[in-house]
Amino acid sequence: MKPAADIHTEIALIGGGHAHVEVLRSFSMAPVPGVRLTMIARDVLTPYSGMLPGYLAGIYDHAEAHVDLRPLAARAGARLIHATATGLDPQARTITFPDRPALRFDLASLDIGSTPAATAIAGAANAIPVKPVDGFLARWQSVEEEALSATGPFRVVVIGGGAGGVEVCLGLFHRLQRRLSDAGGDPRRLAFALVTDSSQLLPRHGAGVRARMTAAFTRAGVALHIGHRVSEITHEAVRCEDGLTLPAEASVLVTSAGAAPWLADTGLALDEDGFVRVDACLRSLSHPHVLAAGDIAAFAPRPLTKNGVYAVRQGPRLADNLRRMAQGQTPKPFRPQRQTLALITTGERHAIASRGPLTLEGDWVWRWKDTIDRRWMAKYQDLPAMPEMAETPMRCGGCGAKVPALVLRRALARLDLPPPREDVVIGLGGADDAAVLRPPPGKLLVQTVDHFPAFLDDPYLFGRIAAVHALSDLHAMGAQPAAAMALAGLLVGRPEQAEDDLVQMLSGALACFAQEGCDLVGGHTSEAERMSLGFAVTGWADPAVLLRKSGLHPGDRLILTKPLGTGTLFAGDMRGMARGDAIEAALAGMTRSNGPASRILINHGATAMTDVTGFGLAGHLMEMLSASQVAARIDAAGLPAYPQARELLAAGIASTLHPGNLLALEGAIDTTTADPLLFDPQTAGGLLAGLPPDRAQSCLVALHAAGEGAATIVGTVEDAGQAALRLA
Repeated sequence: MKPAADIHTEIALIGGGHAHVEVLRSFSMAPVPGVRLTMIARDVLTPYSGMLPGYLAGIYDHAEAHVDLRPLAARAGARLIHATATGLDPQARTITFPDRPALRFDLASLDIGSTPAATAIAGAANAIPVKPVDGFLARWQSVEEEALSATGPFRVVVIGGGAGGVEVCLGLFHRLQRRLSDAGGDPRRLAFALVTDSSQLLPRHGAGVRARMTAAFTRAGVALHIGHRVSEITHEAVRCEDGLTLPAEASVLVTSAGAAPWLADTGLALDEDGFVRVDACLRSLSHPHVLAAGDIAAFAPRPLTKNGVYAVRQGPRLADNLRRMAQGQTPKPFRPQRQTLALITTGERHAIASRGPLTLEGDWVWRWKDTIDRRWMAKYQDLPAMPEMAETPMRCGGCGAKVPALVLRRALARLDLPPPREDVVIGLGGADDAAVLRPPPGKLLVQTVDHFPAFLDDPYLFGRIAAVHALSDLHAMGAQPAAAMALAGLLVGRPEQAEDDLVQMLSGALACFAQEGCDLVGGHTSEAERMSLGFAVTGWADPAVLLRKSGLHPGDRLILTKPLGTGTLFAGDMRGMARGDAIEAALAGMTRSNGPASRILINHGATAMTDVTGFGLAGHLMEMLSASQVAARIDAAGLPAYPQARELLAAGIASTLHPGNLLALEGAIDTTTADPLLFDPQTAGGLLAGLPPDRAQSCLVALHAAGEGAATIVGTVEDAGQAALRLA
């Protein structure tokens, strides 16, 4: 996270392409005081184009072929926003999204790559575009399963005759051949074909390269159809304008690059194909405070081929220019080389080298390419130490630390607030000193409060998690949330930054509150050295339904609704050691309200319930056992865990609260042999409930159907004995 020093320049990196990966690395090595980076990425694990053909062919695994943006962003002190940008206003300097508030920037850079252009092909939606890669692999998996279950010929047509097309075609062919052979099938059932409207294969390369690649297709038995323009794609065939029809159970698009359609509405200068026109310094020709690199950029000084080589080479210049522009200095031009070296794979550990008239081929060329690719990836895996936090100038305390009224008014005006509940007499719509609620007849008032500092840099997600966490106490008692009051600590900075952060946090919270029918009725803001958020929440409960920790009975089954491990995962995330996929899995659980699970548990006869938060599973269970005067046996081997949680704990990465949780349970459990997950503090953790033994399984089925796939019976309540908590 960026220190709480005044931030004078916000740089938004839109897209996780090769050039932006280098920007993150550059800023991690040499941060610029007063500059904050925000990486906005549709995919936290971004594929490296150099290894993509080998990944599709099954030569590289996922980790080898992808850059994990999360630890890289953490080392750079950059905010990571896992979201898809769908608009940019260069005049207002805002980036828009389909499902969250707009983000403001001072400088922006686009590196969002391209997608196969197929607007002229009827039925193009019936084909699988190779980009985005994660979407392609998800759809290709079903193609492979269909091929494995087929009894007759299985035909695949790849559309596109450039370097990408030939590599994808041969890579998928060899991959599917291996899958069939490993399953005991006959690989001869496969019939692959490549079709291109170009008059020759690999039109950007020399005759020697084309001859060698044609020979590779012949050796593989893959048909080539050169000079045929595809006009229609159906579920059964690929049809060309000249009448050629290629039967196909599956078709893959690797056609020429296309630009994101939303760029047309930005007002940026674009070329005839919709790509962002940039000058020699990679600045937009129309809006110099917006830069672009990689495939999405149209380099005005001279046309550049859409390939990863230029994106990689633009990275250092882009990083330097963003650094210079943020400090009011003149950017420097990017000078592309006239010829680039292309190393084109043939689907196996074999490759062809192409540079101008030079052509080389062999297994050794593939090993050469593999060395280059692994060396490039290593730069983004062997990361520098985290930068030290800067000191913050002294600020006023007391009410002098409140956020200015104008900032607060503007932020509230930007929120999408629902109509107030009937039981909210005075809420945000009034200018009174406090909110006023009208309790429903016969209901009990239930109140709780939670507040904590930010542990991730996405303020929208942080706001959503803070709301889930606060409401969980009400859900644990079977109460219906009614109203919430926010307590927000905002970083010292420009007023518009505080406004944006507040809008983002409260919008995330409102998304959770709307799901649970809870109104935001007021709150308090102040300056802080570290962004923080909490809520005082109020709910109503039926006295007959109100659940407490003291209702457990011997024989009850203990159900935990969410996995464990958020404490160690975010301790690892702060050190840049947690994998992006592991953090994403945890965030998916932490942003999911416990309301639906609470209602399912209550409907299945829950006898007692609590939410698992800071004291960990063992600590909160001990509170229930003490209140109920019973004991419990825990199935330690069956505890559900988020990915990488156990790995990080085994490596000694734990939350700062973990030792305190251990100390609090000394004597109650053998903390030296117990699973460390039992003591891991949770943020927005799941619910722990006791269920009658005859209803526990049906409750699990209902929880799984409702989206709590990790819900597990973790133990059994027993009569009180010498040890209140025992491990099975």
